[in-house]
Amino acid sequence: MVEFVWKIGGEAGMGIMASGITLSKVFTRGGLNIVGYPEYPSLVRGGENTFQIKISDEEVRSPSKNNHLVVCLNKVSVDFLKNQIYQNGAIIYDENTTKINPGELRSDIKLFNVPLLKLATDNGGNIIMINTVALGASIAIMGYDITILEEMLAEMFAKKGAEVISQNVKTANAGFTYIMENYKSEVNAFTYKISKKNNNKKIVITGNEALALGAAIGGLKFYSVYPMTPSSSIMHYLAQKELDFDILVKQTEDEIAAVLYASGASYAGVRAATGTSGGGFSLMVEAIGMAAMTETPITIFLAQRTGPSTGMPTWTEQADLKFVLNASQGEFPRVIIAPGDATEAFIHSAKALNIAEKYQIPVVVLSDKYLSETYFSCEKFNIHKIKIERGRIITENMKDLPLSTRYKRYEITKDGISPRPIPGVIGGIHVASSYEHDETGYSSEHFKTRAAMVDKRMRKLGYIENEMDMPKLYGAPDAEITMVCWGSHKGIALDSIKLLEKEGINANVLHFIYLFPLNAKKIRKIFNNFNKTIIIENNRTAQFAGILKEYTGLKSNFKLLKYSARQFFAEEIAEEIKKLKEKNWKSKKEIHITDDFEYDYFSTEKIS
Repeated sequence: MVEFVWKIGGEAGMGIMASGITLSKVFTRGGLNIVGYPEYPSLVRGGENTFQIKISDEEVRSPSKNNHLVVCLNKVSVDFLKNQIYQNGAIIYDENTTKINPGELRSDIKLFNVPLLKLATDNGGNIIMINTVALGASIAIMGYDITILEEMLAEMFAKKGAEVISQNVKTANAGFTYIMENYKSEVNAFTYKISKKNNNKKIVITGNEALALGAAIGGLKFYSVYPMTPSSSIMHYLAQKELDFDILVKQTEDEIAAVLYASGASYAGVRAATGTSGGGFSLMVEAIGMAAMTETPITIFLAQRTGPSTGMPTWTEQADLKFVLNASQGEFPRVIIAPGDATEAFIHSAKALNIAEKYQIPVVVLSDKYLSETYFSCEKFNIHKIKIERGRIITENMKDLPLSTRYKRYEITKDGISPRPIPGVIGGIHVASSYEHDETGYSSEHFKTRAAMVDKRMRKLGYIENEMDMPKLYGAPDAEITMVCWGSHKGIALDSIKLLEKEGINANVLHFIYLFPLNAKKIRKIFNNFNKTIIIENNRTAQFAGILKEYTGLKSNFKLLKYSARQFFAEEIAEEIKKLKEKNWKSKKEIHITDDFEYDYFSTEKIS
């Protein structure tokens, strides 16, 4: 396997994101696999932004702690990134704008001093285009094909005309040529290289874009939302594709309005959803309870970030799971789905809409900042495998009801699902309110009726359990230790398997997409085959471990927890499991880790 990790850092406004996305596509055009991982602070303006691309000729699923080549567009990025460079790695910088003092770097780090600003301006560009020069210089050092970058720039700027295309291609080539003319021997001696594999193009997509696309293919017709990081790009994607998919996107005044718009649209017979993060979901819970009482389907895309309150808005965590499981007062069925990668996000976004309508319940698709905004290379999604199932919805007129009677909208059935006529259907008139009710929807305080309605709604869970995907096992079934994870940490755990193999440790991964309800009998049977288990969660209290124990009786041997506002890295997981093995699996049962690298954007000492 050939692997290369590239990273760019600089102040917001320097085109960090654009550079990362561009280069990600350049590598996938060469048949390579990538993970593009951005980091940025919660600032209206300023702050240090970074974008890392991990590139491989084999499957790659997660970012890396260290880098082979770093582009530093200012001195702050040097300070932040200098300790994240592999042995004999390199830095591209411009000494005219970024001073590096002798002795502040390890002696093995190679320095490529490139006059980024001068090359940009001398070739018809400006300060905004120094990142384009840096891309050309990077391509030269890593030994990649500059023509693929030229083709990508031509595509990106096609709508802006030939002059803009020529300017960008020229500045990229200026960076490439400068390296080849001034550092030819250093480039030849640079041991880390990546080259084109084949012409099999792959798509580059974020988790949020995959969720949005899956929903659109899955029949979504109305999306009401109030923007909240990191869920906002679902709205952005759907808004751009409104005409393509015949979808209406409505930006509301707040999250309460967003969930009520979606509920109203769904009640009217339109496949609808909303999206938010933890703080916005807090405002939605009352309306979620009303949707549960009226048995109105609703799908909510919840992208987790750190909490409580505002927390750290642009950083990640998996700490909203129990909140989602218990949101709103009372007891009612719900489904929680947590895709592990972009492909799963696409598939299970569409499935979420089906489940919501089929069982007439709230469904929450749980992601996080890491999955939401990270870029993944994928094979093209198979849209023909997506099926739209609307359940027992009645859209055609029925036999008219006798006078003074109402349709039994909440008829007690064996599976708890009652046929759902949309408003205006003849013969389907009924009451739908937030009150407990009888079969017609008429409010009732009759005790036996109340118990019967609770039982009716909860009966759905047994049927849901039988059709939900079971957790999937990756790796050798007889492994020494099984990593149990959910949601976005699938790829990170899978990448740690290879690292553990190098240490002589045989590990596998059990990944959960469907977090609730849980089929206790089937899950216990799966766990019976494991030797030792370690649950990996991006929160402080091992929330899924608690849910697993409550609903299945299962308890893991170890818990590995991280809650410093960053996701795990594969290196961290492998290191902790290696320590456990060295201690003959006799160690404390709960392990907490944090980042050994500090990224304090608000530190005046670092940004002055």
